[in-house]
Amino acid sequence: MPKQILQPKSLPVPKPAYSPGIKKGNLVFTAGMIPQDAQGNLVGEDDIAAQTRQCLMNLEAVLAEGGAALDDVVKCSIFLSDIGNAKAMNEVYKEFFSHDKPGRTTVQAALARPQMLVEIEAIAVLDD
Repeated sequence: MPKQILQPKSLPVPKPAYSPGIKKGNLVFTAGMIPQDAQGNLVGEDDIAAQTRQCLMNLEAVLAEGGAALDDVVKCSIFLSDIGNAKAMNEVYKEFFSHDKPGRTTVQAALARPQMLVEIEAIAVLDD
């Protein structure tokens, strides 16, 4: 069974060597979604809520490209440039994952660009 590259039209094609998502069988893996719009512009500089919302909207787009939805997500990994932003990030996160909450890891990490406050990746499992 070959893997399927997931590249939604609403996301810019990444310049580095990675795909926004991969589907293989009933599994969908996303890359780390960053707070950028379709033109590749950073959204919400210095605004953790806006950046979290954009990351999760990008995540939804990649999942949809693979036939998945947020309800299919079994694991999220969240990377924050400052763990002090966890509470504000979580408020937005709860808007997207209000029930059937996936497993989750949240860590503080240096992100690709200093203006980025958050990056979110996910694994989803589709019904057979």
